[in-house]
Amino acid sequence: MQRLGTLLALSAIAAIGGASATAAAPQPPSRPHNVRTLVNLSGDEYHDAQNNLLKNPRGTKCSSAPGARAPTGCWTWEAKNLGHGTYTLTQPSLRGGHLVWTFTYTDARGGALTGDLVERFIPDPSPSDALTHANRYPATYTITGGTGRFSGVTGLLTATTTKITVDVDPSSGTAHSRFAAKAVGTITFPP
Repeated sequence: MQRLGTLLALSAIAAIGGASATAAAPQPPSRPHNVRTLVNLSGDEYHDAQNNLLKNPRGTKCSSAPGARAPTGCWTWEAKNLGHGTYTLTQPSLRGGHLVWTFTYTDARGGALTGDLVERFIPDPSPSDALTHANRYPATYTITGGTGRFSGVTGLLTATTTKITVDVDPSSGTAHSRFAAKAVGTITFPP
């Protein structure tokens, strides 16, 4: 009888150890996941008679963060599975015939995608203050990081931006232009 009790006790210990060994099996490491996306960008721009971009003339919500360079413009963006929000650019630099900007897409919850925008200019031959004047800019958006739910995100988007003059104030020379782009590419979220 004592032998049977010892055998049952050892069997119970083996069963418990076996169950816990099975429950603690290592999980495979998580992997980055890619999201193919289309980002719609749009907005209104206002330029003075010397073609300088006027900063946020309509009082939009695109104020710069403390210590950051002030944005030169403010537009909106939306993308399926990513959300929507504001889109800002800092002053560009000229690198080998391309304009290079730093961009930020900030979503409605405060998360942000950041990176570099490289544009090439295809001028419209009509005068820049003419109605329906349309410039086109082939563009590459390189996403280098983010904050909030976009922390650690990288990616590459390509687009052709179009800016069309829709109104010119003859007394001040201020031109109102519409900006639109569809940026397509892949964004990679970290594990």
